[in-house]
Amino acid sequence: MLNETNIMKCIFCRFIILLTIFWLTACSTLDKPRLEKQRTFRITYADSAGQMISETWTKEKLEALGIKTISNEYFDRAMHWSESRFSAINFSLLLKRFTLKRGQDAVLLNCFDDYQGILSLDDIYRYDLRLATKITLTPKKFKPDWLHPLLILVPDGKRPPFQERFMTANIRELKFVRLKDYYSPLEKTAGSSSAAQEGIEVFKNNCLFCHSLKGRGGNKGKRLVEAYDFLAKKDRNKFVTDFNKFHHKNNTDKQDLEQFITQEKLERIISYLVVIGRS
Repeated sequence: MLNETNIMKCIFCRFIILLTIFWLTACSTLDKPRLEKQRTFRITYADSAGQMISETWTKEKLEALGIKTISNEYFDRAMHWSESRFSAINFSLLLKRFTLKRGQDAVLLNCFDDYQGILSLDDIYRYDLRLATKITLTPKKFKPDWLHPLLILVPDGKRPPFQERFMTANIRELKFVRLKDYYSPLEKTAGSSSAAQEGIEVFKNNCLFCHSLKGRGGNKGKRLVEAYDFLAKKDRNKFVTDFNKFHHKNNTDKQDLEQFITQEKLERIISYLVVIGRS
C-alpha cells in the first residue's frame, strides 16, 4: 500500500512538472508577438537652440505615414533566403516631418541589442530607403534574435554598396546627428598608412556597429582592441580565425560578414587596428 501511494505521488509530481513546463512555454510563445507589438520607438533631434527633443512613436503612428507590403532582394541576398515579405514605410516621408536646424546630415540608429548603425540623409534619399515595421519570413526559416523591426530596407531596383549598414535591424531610436561630429574621434587615427586608411573605412562600414572604438559605435560585441593585441602576430591570427569562425555564411546567428568583408579587406582592418594598438 505504501509503495502504491509513493508511486501515485511520483506520477502526480511529474504531471505537475509537465503542466508547468507547458504553461511557461505557451506564455513565452504568446508574449513574443505581444511584446513586439507593444514596442515604442524614439526620434531624437535638436531644436534651433540646441535643446535635445525626443518624441515617442508607436508602430501604428509610423504606419499611418503610408504602409506598403513589399519583397526585398537586397535583404534576401544578404540572408541567403527568398520570398521574405515586409510591411514598410518610406523613410523620406518620416524625415520630412522634422525641421533640422543644427546642420544634422545623418541618422544614428540605436538598437535594442546595443547595435548602433548610422546612415547619411543623402543615402536615405538617394536609395529611397524604407523602414520595415513588420517582417514575414517563409515557413521553417529560423529567425535570429536580432531580426526585429524597425529594419532598414533597400528597395528593389536600387543599388547601394553591399554593406551591413543597409540592413540595420532591431532599431529603438532614430537620432539626428552630424556625420563630422560623430566620426571626429576617429579622424586621423589611421595615420599615414594607406592600408590603414582603407581599413578604417571598411571598419566604419561593417564593424563599428557592434565593436565600439574611441567612444563611437555599438556595444553588442566586444571591443576588439581590448580583446586582441594586434601588435602580436598570434593575436592577429586568432582574430582572423575567430572572424571566419563566427561570421561565415552558415553561422547560426545569420551574421554573415564574409560576404561584405573579403580576406583582403580583413587584412586592411587589421592594418588599421595595428595602428590603433601602437597609439
